[in-house]
Amino acid sequence: MSSLDRVRPNRLRAALFVAAAAALAACTVQPVYAPQYALGTTGKSASLTRVAIDPVNDRVAQVVRNKLMFGLNGGPTVSDPVYRLRLVTSETEVPLGVSNIEAAPTYSITVAVTYELSKVGGSQILLRSTSRGSASYDRVNSAFANTRAKIDAENRAAGVVADDIRLRIAAAAAKGF
Repeated sequence: MSSLDRVRPNRLRAALFVAAAAALAACTVQPVYAPQYALGTTGKSASLTRVAIDPVNDRVAQVVRNKLMFGLNGGPTVSDPVYRLRLVTSETEVPLGVSNIEAAPTYSITVAVTYELSKVGGSQILLRSTSRGSASYDRVNSAFANTRAKIDAENRAAGVVADDIRLRIAAAAAKGF
């Protein structure tokens, strides 16, 4: 076998690699509910990044708001909003089981958010619904661990709710309200 026979397969591999890289570079795969999809059916359509979320007043509602702001706008506050989202949050805690010493070692947190999407300056509600998310946690003999576990469960439930709201808004936008 000569040295030329060994060089040709390497050149062939390199050429195939370059061709594959060029073909993959041309791909434009994007999420279905990416922020560039327009809201509304009028000529003045705006992307999901034009939704301003009203301020809230408790910790769990702020977690939902922050996750929605990141999901819809990428994080920053909208400077020139076209749509306004109003959130009303409630939270319940329920013991899931009772042991023989009448203490519930496992609890469930349910976060419910009623939301309304409307145009800025308008009174017509474009989308109104309620979304719920729940998460459970175990209690132990440490007050700090119990507090931290409850906060973590609230955050998980708030994340579920925020994702659901974001998807519902995007689906409504795709339908054109």
